Amino acid sequence: MIKKILKGKYKGLWLVRIQPMVNGKRKSVTRRADSKLEAQKLEIDLKVKYASYKNGLPSITDESQLLIEYTKFVEKKAQSITATTNRSWRYSLTLLGKYLKYENKVGIQLRDVDQHFFNDFGHWYLNNHPKASVKKSTVIDVTLAHFRTFFTFLIDKAVLAVNPIPKGYLKLFFKQSDFSTGRKWHLFSKDEISVLREELLKEYKGATIANSVSRLALIVDTYLGLRPEELQVLKFDQLVEYEGSYTFKIDDSWSERKPNGSLKDRPKGAYRYCLPIKNTEVIDLIKDFQIKQKKYLDEYGLKNTSGYIFLNLHNYKSISSNNQLPVTQKSLNEKLKAVCKNAGIEKQKDTVLVLYSLRVYLSSLLGNDNRISNMYACQRMGNTIQVFLSTYVKENRESYKENSQLWNC
Repeated sequence: MIKKILKGKYKGLWLVRIQPMVNGKRKSVTRRADSKLEAQKLEIDLKVKYASYKNGLPSITDESQLLIEYTKFVEKKAQSITATTNRSWRYSLTLLGKYLKYENKVGIQLRDVDQHFFNDFGHWYLNNHPKASVKKSTVIDVTLAHFRTFFTFLIDKAVLAVNPIPKGYLKLFFKQSDFSTGRKWHLFSKDEISVLREELLKEYKGATIANSVSRLALIVDTYLGLRPEELQVLKFDQLVEYEGSYTFKIDDSWSERKPNGSLKDRPKGAYRYCLPIKNTEVIDLIKDFQIKQKKYLDEYGLKNTSGYIFLNLHNYKSISSNNQLPVTQKSLNEKLKAVCKNAGIEKQKDTVLVLYSLRVYLSSLLGNDNRISNMYACQRMGNTIQVFLSTYVKENRESYKENSQLWNC
């Protein structure tokens, strides 16, 4: 049935109603259109659509509620992602629930969600989070990416025809002034790394066995540039000789309060060789520390069952349990800052001094050395070429200064 609405809130629009049989019962379905022609097309589409539902509605249709279906999707997703990634998905669900409640649209159906809905959502988030910014990999970017993945799933299931979150959504949803340059990591110079290593070695030799763990971890990372979660779970038996040098063959990373059982975004069993450590003194330190660590634990009747080099020796409860804990990322970052201060190293203005600063430093050395292939660098650092070049490789401070001196106009 098609008829023009003559009064009320929707006066001037055209009403479309069909009454298909679903599961042996008559169901009334109504829609509105702007013109008679659109109403006629809509009636045909509805009849075709519901003809395929005569044996029962599918588990999800365009009339399903957004919040309910996204909740189901997130719960299903949790079975195939890490705890850290799952927390990100859960937060996107929390934000969606808050926004729908704020807009009084908790029951909004999938067919009523469009690009304007998520544009408004993005600006609502920024307005309610003053410290938030717009940039790749920020909370709003990741959240919208999660929603886009969900709607891509719906399109694949033929529930919807168009994704309400388009490609390049950040540039479409936000004006240029909403964007920020984001945080920048402090980029060490070669001289600073040399001074840092000297200070670390001095402090390591003067520290107790329990207090020397984080210092040794930092010494090792100045040569490897690992992700913090990879550094935490380095094991003594992963130290190997490969292609004429010592290095680590790693296959695990840390997440929350337990190991992932795999490297970041890699299947279980996948491994990689880290950068070679050409400094034999560092290798000797690691081997000597293994002996010292065992002797220390023996005094308390404890054993290193995990094999972690950087086992948290202050946490006796964890060492005596089946879930031994390595040093925390927080303690490593704090130790790095403290040692840099002792060494007289000042971080660059508007930068962050954390473990990733060491990773950026080594990546930049690799990326700026024409003798070393990018493929080799990516394999040893555990990144794709795109991420390696766009995220980690910066012009090192020495070459930047040289270019400035060479320029003459």
